[in-house]
Amino acid sequence: MPTMPAASRARPSERIGGAVFVLAILVLGGCSSSSQDHRAVARTFSGLADCFFRGTADHNGETLSAAEARRLAANPFGISLRRLATLDVAAARELAACRGFLNFSRLLALTPAAAAELAGHAEDLRLDSLETLSADTARALAGHDGALHLNGLRSIDLATAEALADHEGLLALNGLAAPEEGVIVALARHRGHLCLNGLATLSPTAADTLATRRGKASLHGLTSLNYQSLQSLFHLGDQTGVDLPEWIPTGPCGALAPGPANGRGEGRALPRLLPPGSALVTVD
Repeated sequence: MPTMPAASRARPSERIGGAVFVLAILVLGGCSSSSQDHRAVARTFSGLADCFFRGTADHNGETLSAAEARRLAANPFGISLRRLATLDVAAARELAACRGFLNFSRLLALTPAAAAELAGHAEDLRLDSLETLSADTARALAGHDGALHLNGLRSIDLATAEALADHEGLLALNGLAAPEEGVIVALARHRGHLCLNGLATLSPTAADTLATRRGKASLHGLTSLNYQSLQSLFHLGDQTGVDLPEWIPTGPCGALAPGPANGRGEGRALPRLLPPGSALVTVD
C-alpha cells in the first residue's frame, strides 16, 4: 500500500481544526436570512469553537512545569490556562512559542521576568485575571507585538500607564473605570487601538489629549461628559472612526449636530442638538 508523503500528513489536531473550519463555513454560509437566524448561527459556531478549544488546549492545573508548557505550546490553536495560579520563567518561555492565543484565566501575579518571556509571544495575550500591575512588569509586556488584554485592572499608576503606552498592538484596559487624568493622558501616547470601554466620563484635558492621538480608541462606556469634552470627542470620532456611544451625536465636517446614523455604530439620529446642561452633557 502506498504511503502518504510526510509533508501531506496532518497531525490529528490539525485535521480536527480543519473539520471545525469547514463546518463553520457550511453553517455560516447557509440560507438564513433573518438577523435572528444569524444570531443563532453565531451562537452555534461560538459553542463549537469553545468546545474545540476546551478539548484540545486546556490546562486545569494550578501549576505548570516547563515540560508540560512545551507540550501545550505544540497546539496550533491556542492555550487556555483556566486554573494556573503561578507562572515561572521557564514555563513562560515555553508557552511563548505557542502559535495561537494565550489565555490566563486565574493568574493573579506576574513577575517582570516571566512577563518578558511572554512578550515574545506573537498572538493574543490575555491576562484579564491580573488585578495589579507594576511598572516593571508593564514595561516588559510592552514589548509584546500582538493584542494585549488587561481588562482585570481596575486602576493603574502613572508609571505603569507610561510603560504600557509603549505597546504597539491592541491594548485593552476595559476595567479602568475612573483613572486619574494623568493616567489617561499617558495612555493617549499609545499608538495602536486603545480600548477604554470602562470609562464613564472624561475631563476636557483627557478628551483633548485623546483627540490628538493617531491610533483608534474605543470609548463605548461613556455615560456623561462635559460639553467641551463632548466637542473634542466628536472631532476625534469624525477624524479617526473612534468607537463612541450611540448617544454622542454625529454630523458633517466636524460640526456638533444631529445627523442620521451612518451604519458603522458611530452615532444615531437625534431629534435635536444635545444642549449644555442636558441629562448627559454638563457645562462644568
